[in-house]
Amino acid sequence: MNVLLDDGRIAQITQNKITNYDLKIDGSGKFLTPGIMDSHAHVSSIPGMGFGVESMATKHPKIVEEYYQQQPKSFLYYGVTQIVDPNPGVNFKHFISADIHPDYLRCEVIATKQTFPYVEKTDDLSRSMFTYLVDENAKESARNSVESIVTNIANSGAACIKIYFEDGYGNASQWPTLSPKTLQRIKLSALKADLPILAHANAVNMQQLALAANVDIIAHGMWNWGEYRRDKQLSKEIKETLNRVIADEVGYMPTQRVIAGLGEAMLPDIASSPEFLSVTPKSLIDWYNTSEAQWFKEELRIGFDGMADESIAAAFLYGRIGKGNKVINYLNNAKHPILLASDFPGSPSFANQPGLTTFQEMKAMVNAGLSLTEVLDAATINNAKKFKIENNYGTVEVGKMANLLLLKNNPLGSIESWNSIDTVFLHGKPISRAE
Repeated sequence: MNVLLDDGRIAQITQNKITNYDLKIDGSGKFLTPGIMDSHAHVSSIPGMGFGVESMATKHPKIVEEYYQQQPKSFLYYGVTQIVDPNPGVNFKHFISADIHPDYLRCEVIATKQTFPYVEKTDDLSRSMFTYLVDENAKESARNSVESIVTNIANSGAACIKIYFEDGYGNASQWPTLSPKTLQRIKLSALKADLPILAHANAVNMQQLALAANVDIIAHGMWNWGEYRRDKQLSKEIKETLNRVIADEVGYMPTQRVIAGLGEAMLPDIASSPEFLSVTPKSLIDWYNTSEAQWFKEELRIGFDGMADESIAAAFLYGRIGKGNKVINYLNNAKHPILLASDFPGSPSFANQPGLTTFQEMKAMVNAGLSLTEVLDAATINNAKKFKIENNYGTVEVGKMANLLLLKNNPLGSIESWNSIDTVFLHGKPISRAE
């Protein structure tokens, strides 16, 4: 076919010859696809340092600046032309002000001073990331009521709301979660504002709370099986929970790279990964090889009571990823649409890097049993539909935004084909991968 791009959109798809154009790109023998949408990436966060307001980042402003300059290009290098940032923090403006960058959508987080993630922060700078704090007892007309906060989020231009269903890491449960009444008020207000609700939930009981709150999308696989953690197969309760996900048509983000990033952080040579060279500034790679940069690895070791690094890595890379794969497989066998979402970087681990992590998440989907067609859907139209932007994105179709990829190899032949990008089209502008 011949495809005409005009004024940033797809103007024509035809077998006929097109004669009126300014620039012609020969795509013979290549494959035109929609651009990839990663619906869970944190552009304020620096791999290995955490969010830009946290202490490790504030110590190294020059490295952070170089990273922020490169980051949008790194996503584009791996074909990511749309991003949803579910927790934008205060440093996302570097991203949207870059000369070239993926189209950017953001959620805003609703929390209280008693609930995660605000309750975990210990300094004012980190707490400044959370500005939409509700008073659960406030009446509708109050400034910090649920209704006022949701209105403010909608007026800010946000595309969605994020709620954390997190009562404690691992098997801990020291933090309260939002009350059912507050969650009901958020849902009603979000419906009026036409804002999808994204739920952070990675444990059986937390995903059950999210489903009870009628969320639209669940972010994270079910890695924490609670009382079933020693089971090898899905329990009846887990299956019933997943059946509710299917019946309610709740979007599902497996985010397997979160767990992989934790496991790979313990590998001795991860900072020397050749893939980093295309997407990570040298100054940051050099820092990864310092003793200071091992702080997060030290934190992980504390939680594993003296286990060897290889054993800690295996616990994540085989144990928890294996649990996540079983959940993905169950949903996929029911033909439930999966969403491509890397949750880059997922933690302060420097194992995950921008763009590369999205590609690795796609490979993780294949490992979990998705077909190449299902990965294509997950990376394009499934995300577009769940975030209500399918009129502009998700397919190669007349009238849609010309965010496209020209691949050298067939993405329905091998997952590695997504790493054979010839040209990225961003709003119709062709950008060579090398550029």
